[in-house]
Amino acid sequence: MSTPLVLTTPKRLRADAVRNRAKVLAAARAAFAEHGPDAQMEDVARRAGVGVGTVYRHFPTKHALAEALVEERFARILEYQRELLDEPDPWRAIERSFEFCATSQELDRNLAAALATLAGGGNPAPTGPRDHQREDLMAATEAILTRARAAGAIRSDLLATDMPPLYCGLAAVVQAGVADWRRFLELMLDGLRARSEPPRSDERILIWR
Repeated sequence: MSTPLVLTTPKRLRADAVRNRAKVLAAARAAFAEHGPDAQMEDVARRAGVGVGTVYRHFPTKHALAEALVEERFARILEYQRELLDEPDPWRAIERSFEFCATSQELDRNLAAALATLAGGGNPAPTGPRDHQREDLMAATEAILTRARAAGAIRSDLLATDMPPLYCGLAAVVQAGVADWRRFLELMLDGLRARSEPPRSDERILIWR
């Protein structure tokens, strides 16, 4: 006689477990911002006001904890990108998306460096946002660009896939702290604006052989 198929559903966290997980993430943000990748799980537990076993139940390694913080960071970015669709001025929405990138990096410079080390660092496990987060973020970015393109505010060949490298470049300038990122952003945005006429010959990039 065949064994009946039993369907199971993922176990949902209890309300107290959800609260503890949120406490651990908040404590980890503070610990990594202060001590970088050298922050210890015991310190995270102390800051969260929970036992170290609670921390390990939710996040078995520092790498797992860092990945969760990266996902949380991307979730905030996605939420903000979606909010920008309510911005009346399509060009201002583009500006605000880059300003959010820069100011977030500036405020979390130490945390960002720690996460880059812990969630990256050659670890073979997948790092960063999950596929669905990437897809949702690209969809929101495309919606912002579509509005700006329709309004004639941006160059017609600007694609959603162009944006992540631009954000990363701006974030790198902020992280390095070697230049005024506002000046860098101004120059970058100028290159994204729609041109009313073709560039002059002296504005074209020459490739020397």
